[in-house]
Amino acid sequence: MHCCLISFFTRYLVLGILSFSANCLAENESLQVVTELSPPYQTITKNQVSGSATQLVKDILSAAEIPASFDMYPWARAYAKALNEPNTLIYSMAKTTQRSELFHWLFPVAHYKFGLVAMSARADLKIKNLNQLSNFVLAVQRDDIAHHWAIEQGLEEGKHLIICSDIGCSWQLLLKNKVDFIVESPELIDSMLAKYSLPTNLAEYVIAIPELELTGYLAANKNIDTKLLRKLKLTIKNKDLSPKKK
Repeated sequence: MHCCLISFFTRYLVLGILSFSANCLAENESLQVVTELSPPYQTITKNQVSGSATQLVKDILSAAEIPASFDMYPWARAYAKALNEPNTLIYSMAKTTQRSELFHWLFPVAHYKFGLVAMSARADLKIKNLNQLSNFVLAVQRDDIAHHWAIEQGLEEGKHLIICSDIGCSWQLLLKNKVDFIVESPELIDSMLAKYSLPTNLAEYVIAIPELELTGYLAANKNIDTKLLRKLKLTIKNKDLSPKKK
């Protein structure tokens, strides 16, 4: 009798341990996905991260059967999490020389042609040469590619350059005429103005920044679980979810 009880409880204990281990494994196999506000590619709908680029990422994760949480942060925070926290994905991120070895680059989700955007009523801002930018004030997001580009152009923070936490902050400064220009891609202008219930002709794309025409990627932290990375790469290989250039 005692032997039977011991055997029963032993089996029960083993099954419990296996179940606990399986649950832990399932939890470890989930991913954290981070991004920034950039409608229509990345936006918030009914308190959920959405948008066309978001849908591409969700399609890949669904096809790979990998659970994931999506969160939106200011760019600097999203980038720091993706750089430092294992099993974290980030999008839409430019593959610069400085970043190329820091992440696993999975697939493109958007294409941008960033340039200077100004209020349409400002006739004095119809500049034809980027060398003229030192005569004006520009808002950029902290630690993004436009921020680094502006520094390379010699623009001084506090004098020619205002640093924002996210694109919403930059747009607010532009709409309130606190800055002359922001950096934005032309296909994003209408979506941002619509976000503030403003007419789409209120702001306009003034001049392109050739160095900032780029592709935004889904990328993964270097320490992502190798099994998850393999599943993602295999799913991506078997699907054509890349966006077409505009």
